[in-house]
Amino acid sequence: MPWILKKKCIACKKCVKRCPVDAISISRDKAVINDHLCIYCGKCVKVCPVHAVLKDREKVKMDVESNVKSFRKKMKNHKGPGTKSRMVKGEVKQLERQRKIIQGIIRELRRLKP
Repeated sequence: MPWILKKKCIACKKCVKRCPVDAISISRDKAVINDHLCIYCGKCVKVCPVHAVLKDREKVKMDVESNVKSFRKKMKNHKGPGTKSRMVKGEVKQLERQRKIIQGIIRELRRLKP
C-alpha cells in the first residue's frame, strides 16, 4: 500500500495522472489515496518528484524509527537505578499485547467470507 507524506507533497498531480485506477486525488493541496480503489501497482511511487509517496515497508521503517526516537527522548527524563530498564520492559510488554490483539483481529478477518 503506498503512503503519502503530506509534509513533502507539493500537489504536482503527477501521481494522480499516472494512477491507472483513479485512486489518487488532490484534497487541500495534498495527494490522497483511496485505499478501496488502489491496486498497489506502485506507479505513484515511481513518478513522485519529491519522494512524497512511500511503499509500505518504507513507511513502516519510518514509523519504527520515529517511535524509538520518541521513546529514547522519554527515557532521558527518567533517572535512577533500574528505571530505564523497567521502562523498556514495560514498553515491550505493552507492544507485545498490542501485537497479540492485532494478530487476533487479522485471524478473525481472514475467516470472514465476503
